[in-house]
Amino acid sequence: MEKKYCAAPWRGLHLNFDGQIKTCCAAITRLDSVLGSDELLEVKQSLKKGILHKEYCKGCIDRENAGANSERDWHNNLSQDFDIHTADLDEHTPSLVDIRWTNTCNLACTYCSPYFSTKWASIIGVPSSNSINKKYQEVINYINRHKDQVKEVALVGGEPLLMKENADLLDILPDNVLVTVISNMTVDFTRFPVPKKLLNRSRVGWSMSFDNIGKRFEYVRWGSTWERLNKTITVVSNKINNTNHHGGIHAVYNLYNCTRICELKEYADSKNLNIVWQRINGDHLDPCLHNNRIKQLALDEIKSYRHRFKISNTDRHFLDQTEKNLILDNQNSTQKFLDFTHDVESKWHPDQKGQFVKLWPELAEAL
Repeated sequence: MEKKYCAAPWRGLHLNFDGQIKTCCAAITRLDSVLGSDELLEVKQSLKKGILHKEYCKGCIDRENAGANSERDWHNNLSQDFDIHTADLDEHTPSLVDIRWTNTCNLACTYCSPYFSTKWASIIGVPSSNSINKKYQEVINYINRHKDQVKEVALVGGEPLLMKENADLLDILPDNVLVTVISNMTVDFTRFPVPKKLLNRSRVGWSMSFDNIGKRFEYVRWGSTWERLNKTITVVSNKINNTNHHGGIHAVYNLYNCTRICELKEYADSKNLNIVWQRINGDHLDPCLHNNRIKQLALDEIKSYRHRFKISNTDRHFLDQTEKNLILDNQNSTQKFLDFTHDVESKWHPDQKGQFVKLWPELAEAL
């Protein structure tokens, strides 16, 4: 049996706003026990034998069995100097830090939730949990002690460009550390310190999270304007195209853009940016779970996308799989989506009442 190893329990540090401190996407633990918890010790002992832990590593095992890249790849690629055979069981020196200080967010995107957005929480009237902030100084001190070994820091949210904690974190990180950020890109870069500090760093990876343009963007990513987004995208795209910064658009393929992916691609090309596609699976926003008229509209758009644009291998794989799913899936989530749209336009975002029909007439007719 092939032996498999992972650097994450020795080299990873993941923090979530609800208080979880982990060495990767698994294994909830405490920062003061990350060096020697019984749970982590068991995982390390298994990995030193070349065996992925059946519970701790389940997410990576499932993804790799399905032929996909896993988080294990991310950790191992970043820590190629790590030797599991000589690593001590009580050793922990973070190379990769993935940090989500709060769920503070300025948007209430239609497909998001109060868990990830304080804007949504305020609209719906539910409390938000940011208990990791109680450990803020402890976390900062820990990262500061190991800052010379840190190779990459991922800033996630909520909206990480709004978080003052990230401004403090950037101040202690050496300039050669790669900082990656997943952002909705609607923060005013002239007002908040985090985007300013990122623009002044040497190595930044920008994952710009949006999936539509113009008025359709404003409907889906409620709380901002297309003008604001376009302004910040222009600033960052210029940085990407002329410095060591890198990145592109991180788009979620869903019902709102399945008939409009060509116009998003046109916009991306105008800024010399690539698109990384992610698909919503198994809910009312999944085009694959709607009627045949919706599916045909989506298939026609994919055909046009292939014809009009240069397709990368990554794009081709995504489009091939999406076409297959559109043809094979036979569920129907139309009523759920109509109910969802009614709630969005009458309860949560009443200023958008009637806008879905105006902005997506082809979908409204097909539904």
